[in-house]
Amino acid sequence: MLRNRIIYFFAVLACFIFSIAYVGKLSQILLFVVLFYPVLALVITVIQLFFVKAEFHENRLSVQKEFSFDLIIRVYNTFLFPAVPLEMICCLPDGDAGVFVDKRMFIALPPFGKADIAVRCRHKFRGSFMCVIKRLYVVDPLRIIRVSKKFRCTLPMVFTPRKLELEDLIFKSAVEQSYAEKQLHSADKEDFSHVREYRTGDILQSVHWKLTAKQDELMVKQFDSVNDLRAVILCDYDQKNDEFGMTRADMMIETAIAFAKTALDKGIHSTVDFGDLSAPPPFISDKGSFDLFFETLSVIPPDLDTADIITMFDRVNESSSALLAVITDKLSHELLERARNAAQQVTVIYVYLNIQNQPLEINLTAERFLFLNVRGTSENALNNAIEQSLIVARD
Repeated sequence: MLRNRIIYFFAVLACFIFSIAYVGKLSQILLFVVLFYPVLALVITVIQLFFVKAEFHENRLSVQKEFSFDLIIRVYNTFLFPAVPLEMICCLPDGDAGVFVDKRMFIALPPFGKADIAVRCRHKFRGSFMCVIKRLYVVDPLRIIRVSKKFRCTLPMVFTPRKLELEDLIFKSAVEQSYAEKQLHSADKEDFSHVREYRTGDILQSVHWKLTAKQDELMVKQFDSVNDLRAVILCDYDQKNDEFGMTRADMMIETAIAFAKTALDKGIHSTVDFGDLSAPPPFISDKGSFDLFFETLSVIPPDLDTADIITMFDRVNESSSALLAVITDKLSHELLERARNAAQQVTVIYVYLNIQNQPLEINLTAERFLFLNVRGTSENALNNAIEQSLIVARD
């Protein structure tokens, strides 16, 4: 724009010299037009500023973090002059950096026209954020006059955690009675709480044959009582204020979701304990409770007031648990001792979030619990840790 203004200045100077050198109506009219243009342009752009607007195509958006998507911004010009160009300042998640940055965008609109702008976006952290259109600028066709107005159009966005898969993870106990063996006894009861669809791994004794014949689909009896065994997932959410704080929190949440989803798919009810001192641990027994749990974890703050992992460990009722998963970024001797003691009664999976991929200083291959060394934060990091741990367990 500065260059255009310099050119305009020299154009005015040239017209002024021309009007002096060649006295006549043509030179005077030309000089008048050149001098009057900025006034006319200012009036038109100020008026036009009230006839242009921009808005997000969606009212609310929920997207998985690390997922690239197109964010649509719709721009309108309801004035009889074209908006060439219309400039916008927007705060949006950058598709390359993966964080929110201010973006400057330009678009040309015809009279009474509208257009959609597709912006490639991506965010590398889960949580609740706000996309904002901050300011609109209108310039004249010669780009020497620019007027602007503050414009605040917002779009609430929730970036959900990744749904990681736990492939080839076998809930196999190191003690005499495994979870699968204990579940067989529940089918011997006469009473059951409800009927559900058949899942892989359900025993034939639990099939509800009358309802199966009526619906032409395998249905099984679901036995729920206070004596049924559960999976307990402990998350060491006591986060440090360092550069890996958000990354560590996201990875812990995604790992907890993966365990809860896998347990639910196997027909196992689970309790996920983040040590939250303000709310009881969520209990996941069906798809509805899992969806609510997933939505809650999408926006859970990283600075949650939590109990320490040792306290959470000590309040676990091992007699009513069949699987205990511990998700932490710590390898303290006290915590490992708790895992060893618990592994004498239940299946224990110790998930170590090795965010910085540091070498282990202790050997945990001979432990009674399954140890997962999750190196890094990639989608495959958890499955790689599972595969390595199962290889060590077989050896």
